Amino acid sequence: MNTSTHISLETLADLADKRAAPDVQNAAMAHVSTCSACDATLRRLRELIVAMRSDRSEDAPRDVLLSAINIFTREKQSALRRIVATLIFDSRSAGPAYGMRSLRSTSRQMLYSAHDTDVDLRVAVHNEECTVTGQIIRESCASGVVEISGATGSAETTLNELCEFALPAVPVGNYSLRIRMPDVEIQIPGLELKD
Repeated sequence: MNTSTHISLETLADLADKRAAPDVQNAAMAHVSTCSACDATLRRLRELIVAMRSDRSEDAPRDVLLSAINIFTREKQSALRRIVATLIFDSRSAGPAYGMRSLRSTSRQMLYSAHDTDVDLRVAVHNEECTVTGQIIRESCASGVVEISGATGSAETTLNELCEFALPAVPVGNYSLRIRMPDVEIQIPGLELKD
């Protein structure tokens, strides 16, 4: 090995991590013994590897990471599209389905449209509490958060890999529903949840 040129960082990292082949290790160590710059870099790499192996920290919970990401994405909201969704179907106001059994459904279905996104909501009321579940129908819903808020309560959840969600139960009342994704925020104002 030529002592007039320095050893590559990749080779020094292999030396520090004891992954270098024996012939490479011998030649590199001969160079390191005569080159103070390569010797200093090798020492720093060894210290870094020891520090990384002794690190016992744990990853933050997913909800904490999403909250932190949302804090920083709020600063970039000038590029974020905000769309108010339009109700296109409500099972409460749908006429009878002739030829079908006329049983009263225990849940209400609503379908909203917002540009290239549809929102399918299911609302079930039990003991003066409403459970809102649904699915976002669009190409991608990565990192999506669904939030419902009103005078009588609020709740928040994340979308799963199928763009589905289930919010915790909230008291009957009037609410706003907001779906936040990296490129769009969909709002459903005036969502009346009642029996």
